[in-house]
Formats: sequence, structure tokens, C-alpha cells
Amino acid sequence: MRNEKLEHSITKLDTDIAALNIARNYLSNVEEINKVRDTLNNKRQLLANEIYLEDHKCYSECHEAIEKILNKELEKEEQVELLEMIRESFGRKAPNVSKKSSGLNAWLKELNIEHNWIPDEETDWDKLIITGFGLYKQS
Repeated sequence: MRNEKLEHSITKLDTDIAALNIARNYLSNVEEINKVRDTLNNKRQLLANEIYLEDHKCYSECHEAIEKILNKELEKEEQVELLEMIRESFGRKAPNVSKKSSGLNAWLKELNIEHNWIPDEETDWDKLIITGFGLYKQS
């Protein structure tokens, strides 16, 4: 993925910032910790701006591709292909790099895609039917 390093850097900064927030409760040099935290937050914001810069174009690309599969039952293989297409378009694994969820459901939610899951007892892999698009949201 083209933004994998950015994604990793943001995740690492999130972890470091969370650790500083905890350290603030136990150490006496709160002002120094706050300065370091603020510096890390600024760096994180710059990286986030870069990773999300072209999302509006990616939304359009994905919606265009998804229009072709509206109201079709998608089996496991087609779901995997859809997830990979979305990830490739956005250049990252997760829709929000600060959150752990990176699967198809998370991306469908991010793209505001209306869908239904249909249990398939034969394969234990639910089928997916994309029924439409919610209101377009801009980040």
C-alpha cells in the first residue's frame, strides 16, 4: 500500500501520545510532558493531513466501482476482492488509522454504503448485498 509507512507512523504516534497522557498522571514534569505531547500531536496532524489528502477522489472511485455490483450477492471471494480494491484505492489498510478496525465492514461504514449481510449456513461466510449509498460525507 502506498501509505503504509504513513499509516504505521500515525499509529506509533497515537501510542506515544497515549503513553504521555498516562505518564502525566504519575510524573511531576507535566509541562515538559505537555510540550512533547503537543509536538507529537502536531506531527501526527501533518501526517494525517497527508494520508487523507486524496480521500475525496478515492470515495468517488470506490462509489463508481460499487455501483456496478449493487444488489448482487457477493460471496467470500468477491468480498475479498472488494476490500482489496477499496484498500488499494485509498492506499491504506484501515479507513481510520487511529482505529483497529480495517475489514470490509469498517470500510463500508466509512464509505457510507447501505448493505445487508445474509447468513449462509452452508459456508459459514455471510453473503453481502450492497443496496445503495448513504449521503456522501466529506472528512
